[in-house]
Amino acid sequence: MIKPSLILACATTTSSQRFARATLLGRSLQAFPEAARPRLVLLAANVGCEAVGLSDFYNRVIDQAQQDEAILVFVHDDVYIHDWLLGCRLAEALLRYDVVGVVGSSGVPLDQPGWWHGLDAQGQPQRNDASVRSGSINHFDPYLVRPDWYGPAPAACDLLDGVFLAARAGCLRSSGVRFDSQFRFHCYDTDFCHTARAAGLRLGTWPIALTHGSGGAFDQAWISAAKRLQAKWRAARP
Repeated sequence: MIKPSLILACATTTSSQRFARATLLGRSLQAFPEAARPRLVLLAANVGCEAVGLSDFYNRVIDQAQQDEAILVFVHDDVYIHDWLLGCRLAEALLRYDVVGVVGSSGVPLDQPGWWHGLDAQGQPQRNDASVRSGSINHFDPYLVRPDWYGPAPAACDLLDGVFLAARAGCLRSSGVRFDSQFRFHCYDTDFCHTARAAGLRLGTWPIALTHGSGGAFDQAWISAAKRLQAKWRAARP
């Protein structure tokens, strides 16, 4: 039995009836032993003009968690979790860090909009290869495991990838750290990390075996959110 409680928060465009078989996350959770299976808070059929932003959904999960010691995991639906001892991994990780991810970076500017990506002088996505990266994650096929290795983990980070973020409910509530509603589907994770660091929380990566079914998208919607994030955090500089 996992103690304290482990809660996965996931928004998906898929219906609740199809989630278990149609998504990587749903399929991976079916493989967990029942005693170790996390509780899932699912926002299903989240699509169209009425779709709820990830920030608002995640804030709702933070506020409604009944136990301060509950471990909250904010995770995408296209993530396959290979480690059925996830609760043990996170309980250990959260002894060292307040917010945990699987990949991230340090040595990044305060207004950088992604853990590895920023914007160039023309406002286009550009990798920041000056940053120090950490962690590993497999991509695309959970049955063909060839993980991308970014650097040693555990490691302290400035930014973490929002594909998988974990923290204790009580830590986020007592520090007043929340997701910013203006970042609905892009840059919400980076803003959250900047906010957590500003509140004095410790961020870091932890070795947890995952597959992400996407390599990420840096389209016009991401660029627009990145520019808003830069404006927000440049204004916050002393």
